[in-house]
Amino acid sequence: MKKILEGNIRIIDRVSGWREGVKEAGAILLEKSKIEERYIDAAINNIERLGNYIILTDGVAMPHARPEDGAIETSVSLLIVKEGVEFSDEDEKVKLIFMLASKDNTSHIDVIRKLSNLIDDEEMIEKISNASAEIEILNFL
Repeated sequence: MKKILEGNIRIIDRVSGWREGVKEAGAILLEKSKIEERYIDAAINNIERLGNYIILTDGVAMPHARPEDGAIETSVSLLIVKEGVEFSDEDEKVKLIFMLASKDNTSHIDVIRKLSNLIDDEEMIEKISNASAEIEILNFL
């Protein structure tokens, strides 16, 4: 995960809502030409249409869209929202937003496996949530 996330991490205090959180997480990949802007819109539309299925575990979300929605390269960004953001009234506030983009239907499988191993480690999630710099997070990984 270290190599995948290096240069793709941003830490902010707050966002006005989950849509802004998804846009901020997507902006990291957009700035690096890993996705097109329409990919972010598609990820937001998916959540509006399908609900909060992107909540992987307490405090962690993984918005994404289809490859044909504007994914250029398989990649992941991490937005840490220190105050957390609500995706619904039913879930705990999300502090970690991993934006996943996959250029095709299979190249993301290894990334998902690595991400799954990371989020299964509650202690690691806590450390990442409380980190104040990208280098600190990369050292955890």
